[in-house]
Amino acid sequence: MVALKNLMARIDLQGKTPFLIIVLGAIMRVPLLFSPLTFNSDAWRQADTASIAHHFFVNGYKILYPQIYWGGNGPGYVEAEFQLYTFITSILYFFFGEQYWLGRLVSLVFSILAWFFFYKLAVRALGQTRQAAWALFFLIFSPLYLRYSVAYMPEATVLFFYIAALYYFSVWLNTSSRRDLILASAATALAILVKPTSIHIGLLFALLALDAFGVKVLKRREIWLAMVIALTPGALWYLHARNLYLSYGNTFGLLSGGDSKFGTIDQYFGTHLYTHLVGLDWKWVLGYGYILLFLAGLVMAWRSKSFRLVVLGVFVVGIYYLIVPRYAHEDWGIQYHVYMIPYAALAVGLGVVWVTGSFKGFVRTGILLSSVIVSFGVTATVYRQILLTGEGSLAQCGTVVKEVVPADARIIVSTTSYALDNGIPNNYQEPQIFFYSQRYGWSLPADWHTVEKLVEYRNDGASFFVVYSERLLNSSPAFTEYLDNNSIQVGPGIERGCAIFAFVQPMEQTQP
Repeated sequence: MVALKNLMARIDLQGKTPFLIIVLGAIMRVPLLFSPLTFNSDAWRQADTASIAHHFFVNGYKILYPQIYWGGNGPGYVEAEFQLYTFITSILYFFFGEQYWLGRLVSLVFSILAWFFFYKLAVRALGQTRQAAWALFFLIFSPLYLRYSVAYMPEATVLFFYIAALYYFSVWLNTSSRRDLILASAATALAILVKPTSIHIGLLFALLALDAFGVKVLKRREIWLAMVIALTPGALWYLHARNLYLSYGNTFGLLSGGDSKFGTIDQYFGTHLYTHLVGLDWKWVLGYGYILLFLAGLVMAWRSKSFRLVVLGVFVVGIYYLIVPRYAHEDWGIQYHVYMIPYAALAVGLGVVWVTGSFKGFVRTGILLSSVIVSFGVTATVYRQILLTGEGSLAQCGTVVKEVVPADARIIVSTTSYALDNGIPNNYQEPQIFFYSQRYGWSLPADWHTVEKLVEYRNDGASFFVVYSERLLNSSPAFTEYLDNNSIQVGPGIERGCAIFAFVQPMEQTQP
């Protein structure tokens, strides 16, 4: 009991309520740790992330050289974010064995640490512990945060550093302490390393500093030092990552080819982009129920300089959405919305101030209770999906491939994704079959299903072709004829979502 009180003192939580909210949020996530690495559109992302952790574990913890399976006949070194999250997970593998729940546990630990920092930030930003507790409650039980707080992905890790940077920068605004500014810069640097999209926090810091000190802040040397600390590690890492792409040809689409997150001119002049961005935040961040409190909080933040962090934070994240709209406005890109969560939570905390000051009795209780109930309905649905969703068909196919295909064989894996999505470069690789089979090779996008590509990859060493889509298998008579004449089907079959073709003819007889 004494140890608990000492912990409470150290983390500066005023009263028991915030601590109990954090404990409840952590306990309810424990069952989710043991779920498979699948959730709707995120299954492939989690498989890629787990692949990198696996390679660290088996290949000597080379943190500068993250590896994936779909690198053809090469080692699979890939242009990626700095792999702090996967490296920590791989270290846990060393002590406890390669168990996927350990990756989820790392995410949960980073989430819990972020919650402590967020509450301290909320107390400073809102000025009242009661409203800060409401903001904390919203943050922890936001549907989107529930989803990514236990995902085998780096989103929870980046949110920890992102929120820590917000906290220390807000302290610096009041104290001008160089220590706090350096800590904010260090946290920002780590956030950018983990996810380069977090760099937008720099614009927020610039707006907050100008708002607090005016243009004269640019004359302060510590500002420029802080900028160097925040940006240099990321610049060095992403330059190195680009060199990995230039050397080995594999990328997650950070700086090099393979993917584009930017939008088109037509998108900006239509309504689809904006309605979908708002709709995703309404559902995933606000859980539908908190929209009134959120809007009321934004109005309060707009009217008072004391709450500039809230309104400027929402504004900057909105700008960030418009820079990466191709991903941000789609359901399969909702991880791009995690940065809105802390600002939405602060706005909800302010919204509670508005409700408690504007209404009394049953009306006030009804507004607050209905907000919680509606949002909890969305959160409960997400919780159930994570808890009850089993391994998908691609994971099962990967397990069969592992049984059928020799360990040293290279495979070609068909995918329904396109190398060019409406003319825009796209990350088409489907890593699940590779990951669960632990086999290496080439990913074949839907728009590359040609005999020429099969022959090219066979010449490079591929000896098996795996396809799970009947449409793609029969995409052209020439493609089907080539497989009929040059391979034997050794898998469960396309009717069961896993056709595995073993090439049998010598290569000199397979030229188209």
